[in-house]
Amino acid sequence: MTETMIKPTTKYSYYPGCSLHTTAKEFDISTRIVMKELGIELEELQDWSCCGGSIAASVSHDVGMAMAGRNVALAQKQNLDLLASCSGCYNKSARAMKALKNPSEKDKIMAIMSDMGIDVDDYNIRVRNVVDVLINDVDFTSRIKKPLTGLKVACYYGCLLTRPADITGWDSPRFPTSMDRLSEICGAQVVDFKSKTSCCGGPILVSKQDVAFDLTKKILDEAQSLGADCIVLACPLCDTNLELRQSDIEKKYGVSYNLPIIYITELIGLAMGIKPNKLGINKHIVSLKPLLEKIK
Repeated sequence: MTETMIKPTTKYSYYPGCSLHTTAKEFDISTRIVMKELGIELEELQDWSCCGGSIAASVSHDVGMAMAGRNVALAQKQNLDLLASCSGCYNKSARAMKALKNPSEKDKIMAIMSDMGIDVDDYNIRVRNVVDVLINDVDFTSRIKKPLTGLKVACYYGCLLTRPADITGWDSPRFPTSMDRLSEICGAQVVDFKSKTSCCGGPILVSKQDVAFDLTKKILDEAQSLGADCIVLACPLCDTNLELRQSDIEKKYGVSYNLPIIYITELIGLAMGIKPNKLGINKHIVSLKPLLEKIK
C-alpha cells in the first residue's frame, strides 16, 4: 500500500454552514477529525453567514447569489479555497462563484454584496466539497486500520452534490461513483443503488410533506431491498428526510426500516480506526449500533 499522499492544497477555508453547527454536528465533528488525521488543515471561514439555501433564490436570484457570494468573497480575503461539507451549501457557493465570474451577472450581485459591506473584485480561489477533496486530493489507503469487511452500503448522492456538471464537474452528474469508491477503499461492499441521485424531497418537506415522504420512502425501500446495512451520504438536508423523518414514514406507510444513515466522513473515520463517539456517531437518531456490531 502507498503512503498517504496529499496534493499541494492542504489548507482550506472551511464553511460549516448552518446545519453543521446544529442538526448535523456529527458531520462537522467527523469532517474536522478525518481531515486533521489526513494532514488537511481547516480554517473556519471568518464571519460566515447562511448561504441562503433554496429559500433566498425563490425570492430573488440576485439576492440568493449575493448571500452565497458573500462567503466566497470572505474565503477570497483569506486567500484559501472554500471547502463546504453540506452538498447544498457547496452547490450554492459554486453557483455563486460562477455567477461572480459572469460579466452579465457580476455587477448586479456585487452591488448587493457592497451593501453587505463586501468589496472583492477578483476571484482566483475554488469552491470544493469534502467528497471531492477526499476522492481527488487524498490517497488514504495506507491509513485504513479497521477495514469495514462485510458491511453493505448504499451510497446516496442526492440531487445537488454532483449536479449540474458545469457547476460541479468532478464526478458524473448521472452516475457518480466518488462515495462508492471511498466506501470501497474503506473495505465496504457497495450495492448497485439506482436511487443514488434521486431527490429525497428535502426542499419541499414543509410545503408538500406527503410528496417528500413518498420520495424518501422510495429511497429507503430500495436500500432495504438490496440488503444495505446503511445509507452513506454527504448532505444534512438529505439526512433530515432519510434519518430524522424515517420513523414518521414508518408510521405513515406501516413499514419498518430501522436503517442507519451515516455521513461519508464517519464511515472513513471508522475505517481509520477512530473511536465511534469521537466521530459523533452517538448523536444519530437512528442507532448505528447494528452497524458497529457488524464491523467489530
